[in-house]
Amino acid sequence: MVLEHVSCDLCGCATYIEKYRKPDTYLWQTQFAFPIVACTNCDLVYVNPRPTFTGIAEFYPTDYHDNRDSAEHIRRYARQFEYVKAFEFEKILDVGCANGDWLEYVKQNRPHVEMQGVDAFSRGVKNNIKFYRCALTDADLPADYFELVTSWAVLEHVHTPLRYFQVVAQVLKPGGKFVFLVTNADSFYGRYAYSEDVPRHLYHFSKETLAAYADKVGLKLVRVDYDDGFWDGRGWGTFRYGLGRTFGFTWDKLFLKRLALTTKIAMRLGAIIDKIVFSTHWEAKLRRSGIIIATMEKVVR
Repeated sequence: MVLEHVSCDLCGCATYIEKYRKPDTYLWQTQFAFPIVACTNCDLVYVNPRPTFTGIAEFYPTDYHDNRDSAEHIRRYARQFEYVKAFEFEKILDVGCANGDWLEYVKQNRPHVEMQGVDAFSRGVKNNIKFYRCALTDADLPADYFELVTSWAVLEHVHTPLRYFQVVAQVLKPGGKFVFLVTNADSFYGRYAYSEDVPRHLYHFSKETLAAYADKVGLKLVRVDYDDGFWDGRGWGTFRYGLGRTFGFTWDKLFLKRLALTTKIAMRLGAIIDKIVFSTHWEAKLRRSGIIIATMEKVVR
């Protein structure tokens, strides 16, 4: 595993404070607990140190993009379409398009729209989609071309979000919209329930940091929604892990299956409390749920 220390992607500041640590509980290829830090200048939250751009590939299973046309995903595409159906657009670009299933859904509703997609890791896409198999920053895309750019659960994965925002600003027509889903840095889901997909989720955003990104590249943040309808972004695990730490929980003990009986009992009690406290989606009303849907617009000059 090759790691790199980085400065803040948004403001360039090299100082930060550590918020928490979490290992890769998805694959458990390493017991290393990655630090999630916050910039002392602008409060951007990110993983530091992190796997390099080349090294991050080992944290993605080969089937990561498979089965994106299942009924569950199609319901998600329908919800995504609710965020863009009011817009008039003739050309759409999807960043991180995977196999192109979201664009196929858009095509069914807007059959005459030109579809383009870019993805560095996808093996291929569906028919009628112009596809770039590379990172957005390496695609040769025309300036002022698209009325709509979308990106669903992608920007938290990239190593240079600022460059992505810059390219989106370049390829959008004036007045064009950028609609995207990202992780919420202010959520119970990530900070206390340890549910962020670290280290694949390299960055976690807030309304304030998204507005700062937009202002920096010539976009304007026009809408922010906290929507748990895509994935459940509630804080399941907040009390489970909180009580567990009180009784000796550590990630190493969990991985090695060496949790003491008192720890297990405390964590089971915490899980029951989680079910009660997070039985509704009250966090979204407080802007503390795990998911943000943001809309930016290219400023007309």
